[in-house]
Amino acid sequence: MKRAALILVLLLLSVAGFAQFPLGASKENITAYFAGNMQYASFQEFKTKSGSDAFCYTKTRILGDYTFYFNQDGTCNSFTETFDRKQLDELTWRYDRKFCRISAVEWLDENNAVRITLMLHPKKGANYVSLTYRVIELSKFDANSLAVN
Repeated sequence: MKRAALILVLLLLSVAGFAQFPLGASKENITAYFAGNMQYASFQEFKTKSGSDAFCYTKTRILGDYTFYFNQDGTCNSFTETFDRKQLDELTWRYDRKFCRISAVEWLDENNAVRITLMLHPKKGANYVSLTYRVIELSKFDANSLAVN
């Protein structure tokens, strides 16, 4: 029982840490992290419809993948992780405890810098769900500004 509790705690910490790692990271940093720390079945590099670069790592032995999207500077500004639909209750439970829920399918991190969105139906008939992590862009008036009349 103690071992199960320890594994659960380590899993929660690793999800929280990984959830914020790639945002702001370069292509080289993400590639190096996966090469040294993550097992994956395949890798694909592609261009999105808007012309920006993206990477996709397919998970090993379980349903899902990690897809990273990069801006023109080569910095990751969002990523999507897919999970087996059977994991939905567990995912919701974990994210409700780690992040601030703002709607039925959205969470914010503690710094209000990352928005996490759950896609329940990514494709018709899909047997997976996905979580998308996006950096929240602040306008120049959102941070440290004073209102003057």
